[in-house]
This record gives sequence, C-alpha cells and structure tokens, in this order.
Amino acid sequence: MKRPTSSQIRAFNEVAATGSFSAAARALGLSQPAITSQIKALEEGFSVRLFERTASGSELTTLGHRLFQRTAAQREVERDAAEILLTARALEVGELSIAAGAPGPAMEQVARFRQRYPGIKIDISFGNWQEVVTAIRERRADLGILTAAPSGSEMFRTPLLYQSLVALVPQAHPFAKRASLRLTDLSGQALLFRSGRSQTQRELNAALKARGLSLTPLFWLESREAVFEAAAQGVGIGFMFNAASLREGGIVRVPILDIPETFPEHLFCLRTKMDTPTVSAFLETAGRAGTSTEA
Repeated sequence: MKRPTSSQIRAFNEVAATGSFSAAARALGLSQPAITSQIKALEEGFSVRLFERTASGSELTTLGHRLFQRTAAQREVERDAAEILLTARALEVGELSIAAGAPGPAMEQVARFRQRYPGIKIDISFGNWQEVVTAIRERRADLGILTAAPSGSEMFRTPLLYQSLVALVPQAHPFAKRASLRLTDLSGQALLFRSGRSQTQRELNAALKARGLSLTPLFWLESREAVFEAAAQGVGIGFMFNAASLREGGIVRVPILDIPETFPEHLFCLRTKMDTPTVSAFLETAGRAGTSTEA
C-alpha cells in the first residue's frame, strides 16, 4: 500500500497547526518552497486536496481535518522529545502554545511565567469558548485558559480565579451611576450581545431564561473587543466577565443582581500533556499544579 513519507506528514502537520506555509517553514527551519513541494507531492500522490488557499493563509479541507486529527500526535511527539532533551538546560529554551478566551487572565499568567522562563517562546491565540476547546482537543495548543473549561477523563483543569458577570454601561448612560442592575431594568435598552459560542452569552441567556425574560439586542457582535468598544463609544450596554479585560475608559462595570454566581476561569490541558516540561512549568508557575484534579 502506498504511504506518505514522514517528511510530507511533518510538513502537513505544521501547516495545519499554524495555518500558514510560511509559518510552517519557519517552525521547521525549511524554505517555503520546500514546504509547498512536500504538500504538493502529498496531494498529487493521493489525488486529494488537503488545504484551501485563502488570502489570510491556508484552511484545512474536510479531508484535511480528518487527517490532522490522526496525525497531530506525531507533531506532539517530536515537540515533546525536543523539550525533554532540552530540560537539562533548565528551560532556557523551548516552546509553549496557549489558547485563551479572555486577555486579562491569560496575560497575567503569561507575564508571571515569562519572569521565570524568559527563554521560552510563547505562541498565544484568542477565540471564543468553542474555538479554544477545539484547539486543545486537536492539539493545536498545549494549554487553554477559559471560563468554565470542559471536564472529562481526558482533561485536566484547575481554577485560576473566580469572576462575576457584569454589565458594561457607557459612562454617559444613566445606569452608570447605579450600584447594581436587575435584568428587568434592561428591557427597552440598546443591548450588545455576543454571537457564536460565547460563554458570557451562554450564562446571560441562562439567567434570562430562568426568569422568563426575553431581550432583543441592538447588535450581535462576534468578539469581546467589539462589545467593549461599542459600549465605550456609547452604542449600548454590553456584558462581560469582570476579569476578562482590565481596560478602562468609556464604560462602568455594573454588577447584575440577578446573576450573583461567580464563574471559574480555568487553566486546562489534555492530561497527556501535563508532564511535558513547559506545560508542567506553566502549571507550577500558576501555583496550581497538583492542587486540583477536576475531572
């Protein structure tokens, strides 16, 4: 049976993980034409298409996703082997990839880690809840930082902090002077909701449903940054976990009395990744390694 070469799979995995032929070339220490040649040989050799070339990079086709799910472990084995061999240098060098939902908690942990291990190269990306979870499960990121991360036998998670869901009220809005709000107060207001798989929106929707309320937003916005900016510009009232961003200016964070619960911000990873040197060091630096073993 015809088989792809290890070089072809290595090139494929790197492009799949980074989303870019040029980034894959840099990561593997090869030229971009060399990476392109490996992918072309793989696709033509099996008469398949693994990537769709776009203006912003390369996206996996459905078949490409299936292949990456089965071959990503090879990339992880190679990276883990390199990290183990480099451990003797006291983590002076190495790589760590992080996927996070919110910049506030993530950057706090990254800053703390870099103080101890400045030589570790950190690749960090941000996305909604589902995008972060998928990055961890598909091994495109080593660690995740996320509100209410998933549990399961294959996943390790531990809480970093607990936060509240608050309303982002424009400074010029009358509600900005209030100590708190109720969900019923929001009826008839210009509201900014999150689209996609946002944990913030999930919790807000659950609270509204529990009270039999239905609110119609002015806008559905894709990102947390868009919600913050719209609220700061006086467009409407948005919603955010209070530790998600430390930005100030243009808004007042007002507690919502109908949502008194606090929500954990988890640091999480696949259990198979816990003992790799950089992941283990990050867990230790966060001060949580071994203190929680949530399933």
